[in-house]
Amino acid sequence: MIYAIILSNWKCMAERPKLFKIDDEMKRWCVAIGDELLAWPDVTAKPMFGMTGFYRGQNIFAAIPRTKAPVTARSLLIKLPSVRHKRLKDATGPGSGWVAFELESANDINEALLWLGRAYEENS
Repeated sequence: MIYAIILSNWKCMAERPKLFKIDDEMKRWCVAIGDELLAWPDVTAKPMFGMTGFYRGQNIFAAIPRTKAPVTARSLLIKLPSVRHKRLKDATGPGSGWVAFELESANDINEALLWLGRAYEENS
């Protein structure tokens, strides 16, 4: 029984979520978003799995694609526990607190920044 639980946990840890390669347009949008986030007080960035993790202090609040994106090739991750909205999709499973925001055009950058600002405030 214990062996089965350990094996089951090991399999879950070994599986990585599929990441999607992003195009040059998405890269430009993500650079613009990242530059804005780095201008906010107490924000730092660290590379992670083809994305950049953004932290307020020690708390991560976003993961923005650098070369790879989660969920779709036009999505970014935002840590917003208990937030539900038609523009946000569960990103890593129910209860994880991570949602994905899909950028359809450069016009969506401002809306993304609003959601990111909310995550920044909630994850302080």
